[in-house]
Amino acid sequence: MMKQILKHPAAKILLNKYFLTGISFVVWMIFLDTNNYFIHAELTAQIDDLENDIEFYEEALERDKTLLEQLVTDPEAFERYARENFGMHREGEDITIIEFESSKDD
Repeated sequence: MMKQILKHPAAKILLNKYFLTGISFVVWMIFLDTNNYFIHAELTAQIDDLENDIEFYEEALERDKTLLEQLVTDPEAFERYARENFGMHREGEDITIIEFESSKDD
């Protein structure tokens, strides 16, 4: 029975030394190597996250540059920004800050 199995054409291919070496190499590279597929996929995901962070911070930088340009060139915009964000006020003026509770269910 074993001789019949070894004479089968598929057995000749599967027991070929080059085929076995190739399969061993593929298994080694995918699962056992220090730079295996899973580590490579994880690093690719980290690179994608960092590229998204770069894009976010570049957009934030552009918004901040625009805001800075407005604050430097327009005194009214500077005063409005100071009043809205830092609670600053003019002499003799009272400020009331109203804070709303979030609608989250704790």
